[in-house]
Amino acid sequence: MEPRRANDSRQRDGGKTCTILILTLWLILVLCACQKEAAPPTSSPPSPPPRPAATLSPPASPAPFAEKPPPPASSAYTYNPAGRPDPFQPLITPETEAGGEKKGREALVVSNLKLTGIIWDKKEYVALVEAPDGLGYVLKVNDRIGTSSRVARISSDSVVFEVKEKPYLPDSRIREVVLKLKKEE
Repeated sequence: MEPRRANDSRQRDGGKTCTILILTLWLILVLCACQKEAAPPTSSPPSPPPRPAATLSPPASPAPFAEKPPPPASSAYTYNPAGRPDPFQPLITPETEAGGEKKGREALVVSNLKLTGIIWDKKEYVALVEAPDGLGYVLKVNDRIGTSSRVARISSDSVVFEVKEKPYLPDSRIREVVLKLKKEE
């Protein structure tokens, strides 16, 4: 039993030593902080030397090229956004990220397409669209157009596209754009 008591007393002494050490360090930190917060000695700044008495002298002749005073500053500030990018648009979009020029259906924009015909294939409708450059494309349901659109539905007289309003945002609102086939008169 004796060895156990010796270990217990050593542990208690070690705990007391640690507590005393922590309190000593805390006291030193408090004293150092108080010394830093002490007010600086109150002494007035040196006064400037006395100026000599003014003497009367003839007025100086005006400079040959006197500068005009600047116009008074207007109190209201106006922002001119000409030539500056829109600060609310992201700097990196999927179009700029991919680099290079888009070709084929990736370069198309739904608002620029013209629906020229709809054909019944073996089991579904297929849409024929014309791009602004005169090239024609065959579209089926779920085909991608550009970076933010896809063909949702094709009926006998129209094509419905789902277009993401802001394709660079994951939770962007999706709107539907419908292209109708013009009937011949």
